[in-house]
Amino acid sequence: MTITALHNQSLLDLALQHIGTIESVFELAGANVLNITDDVVAGNTLILPTEAFTNKDILAYYTAKNLQPATAFSKEDEQVFERLEGISIWAINLDFVVSKE
Repeated sequence: MTITALHNQSLLDLALQHIGTIESVFELAGANVLNITDDVVAGNTLILPTEAFTNKDILAYYTAKNLQPATAFSKEDEQVFERLEGISIWAINLDFVVSKE
């Protein structure tokens, strides 16, 4: 069976959503010749491993609630996160405008 990755989904998200366990990320990565830390591109199809242990309760919950976790941290997210902000960084009349009002 194949699955399609959504925007900002990691292998951990896909393992939880489609297999029901975080531990199955190793089988999912191996079946798709990936490392568990590799970025997954949205729209890519991945093979679900048949030998992975499935937690049927978690899988049923995710299926019933139509949950699609997407917790991957993209390069764009990293740039926003690392952008320095605050009064100690701002320059007067450049970022921090002084007005007489």
